[in-house]
Amino acid sequence: MLSIGDFARLAGVSVRMLRHYDALGLLRPARVDPASGYRSYSAAQLDRANRLVALKDLGFTLEDCGRLLGDDVPVEQLRGMLRLRRAELAAQIDADRARLEQVEHRLRMIEKENAMSPSVVLDAYTEQALPAVRVVQLSGRVSDGQQVGEVVGPLFGRVDHAVHAARLEPTGPSIGHYTMDGEAMVAAAAYPVGPDVGADAAAAAGLELAELSAEPRALVTTLRGPLSDIGEAWQTLSREVEARGLSFAGPCREVYHASGEDGPDHWVIELQQPVA
Repeated sequence: MLSIGDFARLAGVSVRMLRHYDALGLLRPARVDPASGYRSYSAAQLDRANRLVALKDLGFTLEDCGRLLGDDVPVEQLRGMLRLRRAELAAQIDADRARLEQVEHRLRMIEKENAMSPSVVLDAYTEQALPAVRVVQLSGRVSDGQQVGEVVGPLFGRVDHAVHAARLEPTGPSIGHYTMDGEAMVAAAAYPVGPDVGADAAAAAGLELAELSAEPRALVTTLRGPLSDIGEAWQTLSREVEARGLSFAGPCREVYHASGEDGPDHWVIELQQPVA
């Protein structure tokens, strides 16, 4: 028999919690000394303790845990539930890490407000016309500007997989483009394609066929650096638009000439903003 302290250590719970489980009838000790009241557990009870802790970690209430333990959930079902919870937690960690990076980058931007020059370095600005571009794409609505990366990143992954699986031949690098629809933004991840790719081929690949309209005038520059600088790059470009006495006049585009395969600081992204 194991003392309550040894059992608590092996099960990875506190002695206080074991007493609580006992009071609720979830995990009774194998033996209680009638004279001293000391609780003793058997090693065989560790299986039930493991299940109880696992169900609790999955987010079930203790009442639900008692019912599920009574139903004797099969090991494979419990394993599947834990794997799903693990995936959910990993996704939450990734989302929190992305938000932390956004906070840190926003802080750097604020700290640079009084600097003589912005911290992000862009290529020289050029004014040029943008041609019409035929694309296959996936799009999504973004209600919060801080969620653009969370939406667009997975879209690019899905588009890239679909294009290669369907053996479509892009005619150039991937493109991100953004349009306001009321108070929400419609963000799209796209690849340019030739006239041989029709609506049926795009639909068969699970993609939308669209055309980015030609723009007679746009202010264009290129960011060379980490993807985390993209927000500041657009803010810097917008200040240049204003300094030139221009105004935004259409959906903006990002052309990804290099997407960081050589390292997180080696992105090459062309920013294209139609102006008037």
